[in-house]
Amino acid sequence: MDENVGSHFGTWWAVAVWAALFGAFLLFVPFYRKADRKPAGVFLGFVVAFALEMFGAPLSLYFVLWAFGKTLPEGVLWGHTLSGTFGMTGHYVYLACVLAGAVLVVGGWARIHREYWSREEGQGRLVAEGFYRYVRHPQYTGFLLVSLGVLFEWATIPLLILWPILASMYVRLARKEETEMEERFGDEWRAYKARTGMFLPRFGKAPVLVLAALILAGAAGPAWAGEGLTWKSYAEIGGGATAAGGEIRSLASLESGIFLGRVELGSYLHLIPLKFGSPDLIQQGALVYGGSLGFRLGPGAAGIVPYVRLGLGGIAKDEADGSGAFDGQGVEKSFCGILTLGAEASLGGRWSARLWGSCRLAPGYEDFEGRGLSGFDLGASIRATWWTTLR
Repeated sequence: MDENVGSHFGTWWAVAVWAALFGAFLLFVPFYRKADRKPAGVFLGFVVAFALEMFGAPLSLYFVLWAFGKTLPEGVLWGHTLSGTFGMTGHYVYLACVLAGAVLVVGGWARIHREYWSREEGQGRLVAEGFYRYVRHPQYTGFLLVSLGVLFEWATIPLLILWPILASMYVRLARKEETEMEERFGDEWRAYKARTGMFLPRFGKAPVLVLAALILAGAAGPAWAGEGLTWKSYAEIGGGATAAGGEIRSLASLESGIFLGRVELGSYLHLIPLKFGSPDLIQQGALVYGGSLGFRLGPGAAGIVPYVRLGLGGIAKDEADGSGAFDGQGVEKSFCGILTLGAEASLGGRWSARLWGSCRLAPGYEDFEGRGLSGFDLGASIRATWWTTLR
């Protein structure tokens, strides 16, 4: 990257300006009910946390340094999101999301304020024009789109925690409002609800089936957008050993993503300690990160599900200074690809156990002793899955 990310920090006037700029979106929603204030408060906290870590101080970086005694490379919980792998692509996605979200928030406000909020009690009508012709809550879609764009720009620990909370609160608020609208407008509301989506437009069956075929023919069962947007997510944590450069080292892994039928789209973060200064202090370490595409082959003997996954991303190494701290200076990064073969067994409910073996390819990338970091991994992990539906 051409810019010096360190120059962002300590500019406290920018923290105030950025928080006020994004917080101004809240001027386009009503505050006459207590239920409206809670999501607004979380959104405000989200933008303040964003501005604070982008322009004030990299608190997530400090936390990782305090908790684990090491610094993550730029783009992983600080700096432009995954900048080492995707460059400024995340920044452009962020700009597109903020622009689209602003249009939805302001455009939705202009219509609903004129036809409903500004009217006397009982005089407002059901608004079904403009953005409301396609979605029932375009303003909430706008808030979620803006906040999602922020994650593509500068993802940090607080933002990754707050975004699911923010999304769930807007879903709850939308459902509460819809109950009130149904009581007020009756059949007119029910007919309107049947042809629109809560946060996203409803598409016909043909486009949905075409999209499913393009992703993977037969990977998912029948998809009916008219019943809402449903997806399945997963999170996985594990550990094992890696053989690279003639040595056996420990390995910790963290992964998450979503399912598209038997296809998995996800991201991963693997930590490889390279050298210990004492039993509880890492002096040298490598971080492997990126996005992954996986495929589950279907149940085999005894309910065991084999799978294969390809990961593409980067690898970075760092060394602690004399005080045992990782300052992130001079971090070397390179391309890294991972091919994983494994098997999964259900533990009941949403939990499952996985055994896996991986081949990691980092061409020409070596540790601090000149030993290659391409190699083979063996490990085990625990996975949790859950369903989310927007109607």
